[in-house]
Amino acid sequence: MIHWEDCVFAYGDLKILDGFSYRTRGEGCTVLLGPSGCGKTTLLHLAAGLLEGSRGRVSASDEDMSYLFQKPRLLPWRSVRENIAFALPEGMSRGEKLERAMELIRTVGLEGFEEYPPGRLSGGMEQRCAIARAFAPDYPILLMDEPFKGLDLKLKMPLIKLLREMLGRRGCSSLLVTHDVREAILMGDRILTLDGPPLRVTAEIEGLKTEERSTASPVFYELEKRLYSLILEEKDIP
Repeated sequence: MIHWEDCVFAYGDLKILDGFSYRTRGEGCTVLLGPSGCGKTTLLHLAAGLLEGSRGRVSASDEDMSYLFQKPRLLPWRSVRENIAFALPEGMSRGEKLERAMELIRTVGLEGFEEYPPGRLSGGMEQRCAIARAFAPDYPILLMDEPFKGLDLKLKMPLIKLLREMLGRRGCSSLLVTHDVREAILMGDRILTLDGPPLRVTAEIEGLKTEERSTASPVFYELEKRLYSLILEEKDIP
């Protein structure tokens, strides 16, 4: 659980947060859905301690959290297995780290590529490695900042399915930033629609059903239309 309380943050004269408050609720994936520049990533950076506001505070139920960035940010001089092992606690032996890394490599479908450097991987494979690295330490909170950005549909859909499965097995609390409505529906247990700056919550949708996450269901497109309406602040969208 993450709690932003009366947070104020600005870049120069541009006020991104102006007394913003929100508390996430328990396990599952909370999606922050809104247009680029509204302040979504700022919330994640404050939660991770990468930024500090001029007022207010951010607290989390656990200080240990993983961060999945827009770009994989892999170490180019290390192999796939070493990139994953690098994220594991220092108290583990090298052998334990490499064994744990191999477990995750099999989970994300990179078996056979464990000794490859990132430069020899495709974009989708790099992001699979980044996902494995984020799940390497058994942290209770995962922050995700548009992890599917720049990937085409054939790469994106298997990664969304993989992340949902891994999050379900881990049972952790996650926070996803995106401006893509379909990503929000496919990933979210609850969705916040946002506008700004300054950032504000325009709606909160909870209790998404399994059928709402299937593009084969008409309910998916009904929710998609509703979300577009909320983001664009229009009552009727043809």
